[in-house]
Amino acid sequence: MLGVQQLIRTPDLALYLPAAIFGALVGPTRLRPLVWVPAGVVATICIVAAYTPIVSMLARPLIRRDPIPTRVDAIAVLGMGLTPDGMMREETLDRLLTGLSLAKRGLAPFVLVSRERRSFTGKIVSDSTDLQNVATLAGPSARVIFVDSVVTTRTEAMRMGAIARANHWSMVAVVTSPMHTGRACATFEAVGLRVVCVPAAVRGSGLYPGANAEDRLRAFRSWLYEVFASSSYKSRGWIR
Repeated sequence: MLGVQQLIRTPDLALYLPAAIFGALVGPTRLRPLVWVPAGVVATICIVAAYTPIVSMLARPLIRRDPIPTRVDAIAVLGMGLTPDGMMREETLDRLLTGLSLAKRGLAPFVLVSRERRSFTGKIVSDSTDLQNVATLAGPSARVIFVDSVVTTRTEAMRMGAIARANHWSMVAVVTSPMHTGRACATFEAVGLRVVCVPAAVRGSGLYPGANAEDRLRAFRSWLYEVFASSSYKSRGWIR
């Protein structure tokens, strides 16, 4: 519930059975506080994250929202994973819709979109078709350029930066999820681009007044991941 699996990049890891076995073995013994104390701490964090606005307060330093000029050279829409059946994740769709709406308003003549590929049970899956179908709905307001082989925010910045330099673009609007904006835009700036940071309109972000417990827990997981990811990027010298 707290997103530990995301931190170790194994989101499908299920710890329920090992935890149940551990509890069954330790619970009847004098070592039972080894179960109660961690469970109490985790339960308290879950309750506070789900039923208070603390995540919104914690998230503010991570969110970067720049004034949007009348024109930039291109819009960069960052990815957020894909499903085993080749569909983009919901948050990727939110980012893409925000980027396409900016293009439709005439902000830029080009939209760079991350296209992901991943192996599921030995089969290579791509969200290419799904991205193309949604991009087509936006009409001919801008030319969409798909960027392949993206794995991390840094690879997105490096590959999109190379395209920008080849086309002599100097300013790019980076569209991504609100809590990802600070790290993402700093990463793009580190590869030599001038950046306008645009938080996407993310459904169920958990950051708005009146958010429900499920959305707030999802926001806590995103916050926890971004805190660790930002620390990792800084330690590697990828961002300041």
